[in-house]
Parts: sequence; C-alpha cells; structure tokens
Amino acid sequence: MTSKKKLLTLREMEPIAREATRKALGPYKGSTELEDKNLTLGEGIEGEEGIFELYLAAERPQDARVICCAKVDRRTGEVKVEVFLKGKE
Repeated sequence: MTSKKKLLTLREMEPIAREATRKALGPYKGSTELEDKNLTLGEGIEGEEGIFELYLAAERPQDARVICCAKVDRRTGEVKVEVFLKGKE
C-alpha cells in the first residue's frame, strides 16, 4: 500500500508565499504602485500549486492589474515569484 503525502493547504502556503513575495518586491520598495490603497491579495489552488496574486483592484474586475504572482508547490513548499512591475522607481 502506497502512502500519499498530504498536500499543503492555502493557510499553510500563505506565509511561504508572503515571505517570498516580500523578498521579490524588495527592489521595488519605493514604487508608487506598492503604496496604492487598492492592493488586494487573490489566492486559489490550481492542481498541485497554490496561487497568490497581489493586484491593484479597479472599478471593474477585468481592469485589475496583477503586480506579482507567487506559486507554491503543494507537495514541497517550493515557491516561485514573478513580478510584473516596471524597473525600480
């Protein structure tokens, strides 16, 4: 009988994603986009990954702008962060 390893939950992955996102956004610390009051966190699960997107909310949902995305492997806890901001400001 094969033992299945329990997959991480969103609650368990959130601190991993938060820390990795904080590090990835470090070079953009003075960015006016990061000071915007409409920053929102979206989270969800896609297959074996937890997806955490930080985005600028807009009046219409389709006008929201994702500024970074952290993907956490639900088996290993490995995280990858992609930042969509322009160069350091």
